[in-house]
Amino acid sequence: MGREDARAHLAALETFQGKMIEELTCPLWYAPVIGGLFAMLTYAMSLERPFMFALEGECFAITAALYAVARRRLGYFVNGYRRGRTRKIAFGLLMFLYCMMGLSGAGAWIWHLGWLPTVAAAASFLAGCWGSVLWQRAWRADMTAEL
Repeated sequence: MGREDARAHLAALETFQGKMIEELTCPLWYAPVIGGLFAMLTYAMSLERPFMFALEGECFAITAALYAVARRRLGYFVNGYRRGRTRKIAFGLLMFLYCMMGLSGAGAWIWHLGWLPTVAAAASFLAGCWGSVLWQRAWRADMTAEL
């Protein structure tokens, strides 16, 4: 392989990398949807059992719809449990979500603070939005660094 062949292959790789980065970008509406799912799951812990299960079921249905949209748009669905920074972000968000869910339930059922589930749900919404954007950036960085 000569220098010109090597330059042509390098240019092709750079073009592919640019297209891949563009394809790997999630739409902006993903972040508030993930934040909304976090808020719904958090607030559900403060509701009576039938309503809690109904809201959790709605979250499951929305998640399934997101999965279907991603599969149709990209041909695959990416989860947060792959090696690298994305796993740390996903587990951190999961731990935060569980803490907020516990706080919401305790606020409603143990401490009888009607405002606490709303505050916990708002914090979950913000963390879900922020975490979704942060996770997407980390995933794109991990994917493009491997090229």
